[in-house]
Amino acid sequence: MVEPRFVELLTKELTEGLTSAETQELDLLLQQNPLYKTQSAVIREYWNSDRSAYKASEANFKKVMDAIRAAEQPVDTDDAAESDTEQGRFKLWPILRYVAAILVLATTLYLWYLSSDKTVLASNWQTKTTAPRVKERLVLPDGTTVTLNSGTTFKFPLSFGDKNREVYLNGEAFFEVHKDREHPFIIHTKKMNVRVLGTVFNIKSYDNESQSETSLIHGSIEVTLNDRVSDRIILKPREKLIIQNNLPVQNQTNIPINSKKLNAAVREPLYSLTNLTYSPKIDSAAVETLWLKNKLVFRNEDFESIATDMERWYGIQIVFEHEALKKLRFTAMFERETPTEALESLRFTEDFHFKKKGLIFYISK
Repeated sequence: MVEPRFVELLTKELTEGLTSAETQELDLLLQQNPLYKTQSAVIREYWNSDRSAYKASEANFKKVMDAIRAAEQPVDTDDAAESDTEQGRFKLWPILRYVAAILVLATTLYLWYLSSDKTVLASNWQTKTTAPRVKERLVLPDGTTVTLNSGTTFKFPLSFGDKNREVYLNGEAFFEVHKDREHPFIIHTKKMNVRVLGTVFNIKSYDNESQSETSLIHGSIEVTLNDRVSDRIILKPREKLIIQNNLPVQNQTNIPINSKKLNAAVREPLYSLTNLTYSPKIDSAAVETLWLKNKLVFRNEDFESIATDMERWYGIQIVFEHEALKKLRFTAMFERETPTEALESLRFTEDFHFKKKGLIFYISK
């Protein structure tokens, strides 16, 4: 059974704060009961993750507390009546505080239950981050395999709930999703959410890049955009969805025929569907997935985007000393080349110079 005092102290901590003595008391209760410690950690995690979800319960708790404090204020009456009031008040005070605590904590737990996938607790999540030059392959609890490219952060639960299989991605990853029609697999990124039942595809969605991509190898996937949740895009095998993140207004006039304009508002993203790129001279696999075979491939890409990929690929930093150089475009493939050799090969097609200082490469005219 949960001790009323623990509920009261935890609730007060979440809403109005504790005194130093109350903090010591709560710490002692947590030390004495491991179950309290686990419950406290979970509740704090969900409470702090989205305070807006709990504004109503917090406001209700404060109203109750204000009413209780008002009832405690001394009143002008005769000694006997005052004595009776004091006695009644101090009998009522612990009960009201306990009821208020139970209400707000119960509301918190209920909101947490609705917003979570029941069995997926806060402590159940794990985050993997790959450093530059590093790739990592994971096997998720459902049998899904995920290969992370360099500079990627991937958040996933150690066990999936009984509703959806949800994960979070910032970077690039290749997914081979175990088929389960009863439990959709959903990947959340900064700009889009990808929903599948069982299929093979690649997602490239780095938060700091101007473009996000989803490439479908086989099967079927549904993509929704965070900026326009009503739009649902269904990809067919060998198709690629490209999302232009935060595209400036002056560029929105040149929209490809197979693109859809989401909104005329400033800096709304555009998206387009294209086919995957296959080059028999390089490999039988799609160009978009050749990073799995340690091949860095560019096809008519601007120098700025290439530099970003090279930084992750080689663990270096590239600094442009002239803005115009960022717009140079290249088609190339690197596999065993060093960063110096890679930049030297690019110089065969465009005129630029570079100098190296440690792990920093300075690009100049």
